[in-house]
Amino acid sequence: MIRFEAVAYRLNILEQWKPDVPERFFSTAENRHTRLIRHNDQPVGVFRYGFADDTGDIDVWFVKGTDDRKKLFAVICERMIRTYHPAKLRVEKPFEDLDEVYTSNSFVKTGNIYEKTVEPWRKILNDSVFDDEGFIINQGMMKEIPFGWFDTKDKGCGWISAYNLMKMVGKETSMERCERELEKGALLGGLIGENLFNLYFWLKKQGLNISMSLPSNRDCIRKIASSYCGIILYNHSRGAHYVTYRNLGKGNIQVYNAVYGKRSHVMKTQEFMKKFPLFPTSVVIAVKKGS
Repeated sequence: MIRFEAVAYRLNILEQWKPDVPERFFSTAENRHTRLIRHNDQPVGVFRYGFADDTGDIDVWFVKGTDDRKKLFAVICERMIRTYHPAKLRVEKPFEDLDEVYTSNSFVKTGNIYEKTVEPWRKILNDSVFDDEGFIINQGMMKEIPFGWFDTKDKGCGWISAYNLMKMVGKETSMERCERELEKGALLGGLIGENLFNLYFWLKKQGLNISMSLPSNRDCIRKIASSYCGIILYNHSRGAHYVTYRNLGKGNIQVYNAVYGKRSHVMKTQEFMKKFPLFPTSVVIAVKKGS
């Protein structure tokens, strides 16, 4: 669990960090807000933020050794987007040891500043389309977004799964790019959705270390167990559907966009394969552990 607290209530914690935290985090500058970051109830850092001229400014510092810094930063970015709906996000005073954290969340360095353009589709889509990290979890609210001759609500699960997977492996790209490039390989203008092999080779082209299972639920379970994350293609009563998964270990996975709008959707892999696929012929595109 990740939550943010007003520093005014936690000054004692911030004071303990004072030898390591830059002085600017103690500033009371106008139009700047400071929040303590908690992860699983443990204080792990602090961030300051503000908004002006359609730009959200972020300054974040983490306790040395903090795990999941990319995820924590993604949650901060998503909170900024939901609060202000800015045209861009900016980190003016980046820390060198956070370079990978910034770039994995699609920030680009210009001079000594990191900036992230927030794509226009975020102003079209309801915030509930996304979870707290910015992953797409509600395809049912995406009728406004096209896919081939159709719309994403009905036919866009393939590009959604690709977008979520790219974000998950630290190669976040735009929704519009995923949709535009993947619809080119969709058969009959997307009538039957995304082509599995087109999706596979597109992901390969993005540099992902992936492999594909046999069309068998049993083989899917084995492939998922040895992977870091990936995409599951299965058939349900309304046709074929793609979802992204993250391997949590011990037979558990977190799935995205399987049940529209469901957050933190965690299941046993075997339970998922029993409950969701209509036929035992599902296929997994898996990202190798350590990729």
